[in-house]
Amino acid sequence: MDRINLNGPDWLMKEFVGMDWVWRDSVMPQTGDVRWWYPAEVPGSVLHDLMENGLVPDPYYEMNSKLAEWVPDRTWVYKKEFFVPEDLEGKRITLVFEGIDYSSEIFLNGVSLGKQEGMYVPWSMDVSAKLLPGETNLLAVVLEPAPPSQPQVGKTSLVYTHKSRMTYWWDFCPRMIHQGIWQDVYLKVNGEAVLTDVYVHAELSEDNRQAEVYVDLETDGPDGCTVEGSFGDTVFRGTVERQEGSSNGKCRIHLIINKPRLWWCNGQGEPYEYPVEVRLLDRQGRVSDSRSLETGIRKVEFLPNEEGIAGREKEGSFTLRLNGRTIYMNGYNWVPADVMYGSASEETYAHLIRLAKEAGVNIFRVWGGGLIEKDVFYRMCAGAGILVWQEFILSSSGIDNTPSEADGYKTLMKEQAESIIRQKRGFTALAVWCGGNELQEPDGTPLDEKNALVRTLGEQVRKLDGTRKWLPTSPSGGVFLNSLENLEKCPEELFDVHGPWEHQGLNKHYELYNRGTCMLHSEFGVEGMTNYEALHKTTAPEHFLPASKDNPVYFHRGAWWNNEPLVQETFGGLTAIEPIRKGSQFMQYEGLKYAVECNRRRALHCSGTFPWQFNEPYPNLYCTSSLDYFGNPKPAYYGVKKAYAPYLVNASFERASLQGKEWLEADIYGATNLPAQKENRTYTVLARIYALSGEILQEEAFPLKKLQIRASHAGKIRFSLKNTEEELLLLRLALKEEGTEEILAENEYLFTTGRDLGAVFRMEAPELTAEGQEEGFVLKNSGRSAALFVFLTKEKGTYLYWKDNYFTLLPGEEKKLTGEGDWKASFVQALNMEYQKLEVTQCR
Repeated sequence: MDRINLNGPDWLMKEFVGMDWVWRDSVMPQTGDVRWWYPAEVPGSVLHDLMENGLVPDPYYEMNSKLAEWVPDRTWVYKKEFFVPEDLEGKRITLVFEGIDYSSEIFLNGVSLGKQEGMYVPWSMDVSAKLLPGETNLLAVVLEPAPPSQPQVGKTSLVYTHKSRMTYWWDFCPRMIHQGIWQDVYLKVNGEAVLTDVYVHAELSEDNRQAEVYVDLETDGPDGCTVEGSFGDTVFRGTVERQEGSSNGKCRIHLIINKPRLWWCNGQGEPYEYPVEVRLLDRQGRVSDSRSLETGIRKVEFLPNEEGIAGREKEGSFTLRLNGRTIYMNGYNWVPADVMYGSASEETYAHLIRLAKEAGVNIFRVWGGGLIEKDVFYRMCAGAGILVWQEFILSSSGIDNTPSEADGYKTLMKEQAESIIRQKRGFTALAVWCGGNELQEPDGTPLDEKNALVRTLGEQVRKLDGTRKWLPTSPSGGVFLNSLENLEKCPEELFDVHGPWEHQGLNKHYELYNRGTCMLHSEFGVEGMTNYEALHKTTAPEHFLPASKDNPVYFHRGAWWNNEPLVQETFGGLTAIEPIRKGSQFMQYEGLKYAVECNRRRALHCSGTFPWQFNEPYPNLYCTSSLDYFGNPKPAYYGVKKAYAPYLVNASFERASLQGKEWLEADIYGATNLPAQKENRTYTVLARIYALSGEILQEEAFPLKKLQIRASHAGKIRFSLKNTEEELLLLRLALKEEGTEEILAENEYLFTTGRDLGAVFRMEAPELTAEGQEEGFVLKNSGRSAALFVFLTKEKGTYLYWKDNYFTLLPGEEKKLTGEGDWKASFVQALNMEYQKLEVTQCR
């Protein structure tokens, strides 16, 4: 039905200490409290409004966030005047707040409508008799000070709210506790009967030729209401059945859809969703309420992994089957788009999810310290073919990691879970519910339903959304950590594991991931510095160095992930900021790419990989994210994209430092995550070892008879180090279908014959030229030295995406580059080339 939108930048906000707003009649229409009200936007965040009005310094710059830590201790009043037309008299008008963070009192025309608590539970009230038709109305919201909660290092047992934990301080987010009207506000206008719940879901036959579709409706209204609508081209009608003495009615529509168009995840087919229209008719046959939505027909199953332990199949059932097709989970961990999440725009969500789709991602894990996300997130994920693993907002806290089992808290979480599940279960993308992040017994054992709170959540999921997979926590066990110690002690106990989150060094990193045995790697990462533009935008030049924890700015913004000592060890001692930054980014790129490749090679004993983390909500200087805060890919993004591509060619080797070795040895593998390949196809992997002058030192071609989801071993390349005095060597791989020149996949690996990679920054700089074409340009290296890991970025404030990035151009080589955005605004850098504007000559 009709909706009067109350969002917008025409709200006012003001701070108060305690209940001073009561003393001043600040929520009354004729209040004398007229000073120091500031413009505000809804949906939004208190801190964002303060920043926009210049009332706090930019909290994203230097250590300014510390200067805003007083904000959540205040009471904030938001108010807005709006007009209601006279012709709405006689209509049922409901005031709806989809999300207020965290507790508030709501006033209309100076009269309290009641209190609200909980950021994930919508608040609504029939205000038909309280509005002034044909006049100006005043809506006011009094936001209480933020409730106490635990930061990352604290006690989970002391958490008694269901609120985003991250903003209380986390390793990738300073203390910027969120408050605000963070989701939509509107007046819903309808007749005497309203739809209170619409749940559309489908059951697919074994052969995918038929789907049974159910439209389950709940209503509030009188007897005699009927329902009509459509599912795609199929129309339906039904009657609302109401229990005697209750205003609540129910209706179930059952439809048969023959030869349905299926929803497929990214890389597997079209993510098609059927348009659904539902109209509730009153006793006179007039439309009283209506909903429009989209839903996909798909069947998601999680089957036992290959080579599991007999009798423990339930613990190791992580293999994704979608519509009967087995698919490797190209995952990522999603965190809130912004620490001021109420102010994150739909354009921001669209940009981030588009980048995930481009990278081959087919499932997000929505981490349990962040958010039950806005509806737009689930809609956009469905449109991009990305499944969602949603956690309730419970997380470990370091000192103890077991949530409270107090009766009041269990009741709160039970009620919240019911509301949340009902809100989100209709989204096509949703595939998994999880109790929370890293919840553990005191001995480190992952929690199960012996814990009363976790059991309560599991019961609600089974009752309200029993078709989705349920996990009590992540990781779900057996052991918690992916480590050499656990691989040595109990290699068969690594079912669903986390960690590590740091690069392990030029030797240990490869050993750890080569020896992997986990069935699901639901969280792990590699740390790296931020991009050039983000560093310069958020940090004063005089604070660029030292790039270590001894610098208070670096300590404030990503201390846990500051790997400057390892960068110094890996590159032999660096004194300038750019070599340190680029060296750190290279380590993140290569370390994360290699880890994902190792897991991918073990399909389908390992059925999914979820790097920590995709995005970041705050501009850290070091972070485990693959994007910087401004939504720009770091090199690591392109490393994971290569591993998640439809075709993958990759190498397994003992270590990147060949010091003391006689041979460079690497096993070569190929795989695909595409649907079944055509019969009689054969493939070739071309492997070349280069000196960085461009000289080919060794070349071999390996035949591959079959490409499938399980990695196929093509062969081993062995190069005698006695045949060269080069300090740096580059191994390049190219996968082609036999009889064609099309390259399906490429990869490259950098080796050193010395102890470290210090020679990278002693190399001569390349000479790059760019010649524009109709789409993009051709980049050529006209110099005598390789352009080692060229990275194209952009000017501040512009979006630019390159389909290929972070690659090596040997002397004389050229590469055609295409992307989206204003490529004339590009900047370029390489490990051995300074950041500079890319000068593009006239288009051909």
